[in-house]
Amino acid sequence: MPTFQLRPANYGKRALAYIIDVLYVLVPATAGVILAVVLLFPGETRVVGVLLVVVSAGWFLLGGIWNDVVRQGTTGSTWGKRRQSLALVNASTGETIGIGLALVRILAFWFFNMLTGGIFLIVDLLTPAFSKRNQRLVDMLLSTLVVDTGPVAKSSDPLEIDQVVDPDPIGSLDDDPLG
Repeated sequence: MPTFQLRPANYGKRALAYIIDVLYVLVPATAGVILAVVLLFPGETRVVGVLLVVVSAGWFLLGGIWNDVVRQGTTGSTWGKRRQSLALVNASTGETIGIGLALVRILAFWFFNMLTGGIFLIVDLLTPAFSKRNQRLVDMLLSTLVVDTGPVAKSSDPLEIDQVVDPDPIGSLDDDPLG
């Protein structure tokens, strides 16, 4: 069982973690390709330029797979999620999802994205802003949940009474006031 509460992560933290993860993979790969192109023009450094292109492509593929599949499957967090105190867990047990389900999650995302011509990407990334548990469509399909593992914010005022905050204020609107 997890050592933290299963509080769904808010959309802002998830979006920032996603941006960090994209930059984590893209910045080194892009910098390597730009440097390689610069080195390819003078005739003497072609071998170094070609080597940089290969290393950059390798980082793009292997760095992304390591971050999204291996790291997220075993620890629950990608590089960006770790910085935001987030973790991907099984929605019913709260445990990490494992490498196999992390791979299925990534493949399902890209499969549906290719199938719909990119529309799924937009819908999937915007869905947490409107779902009760802040889940992406892929998370709903695979019963996974991104949770906030950080400490619960306490008030600095010692006279203030602790209040339980509903993590889903929209959920209270679903109740029938007449029922």
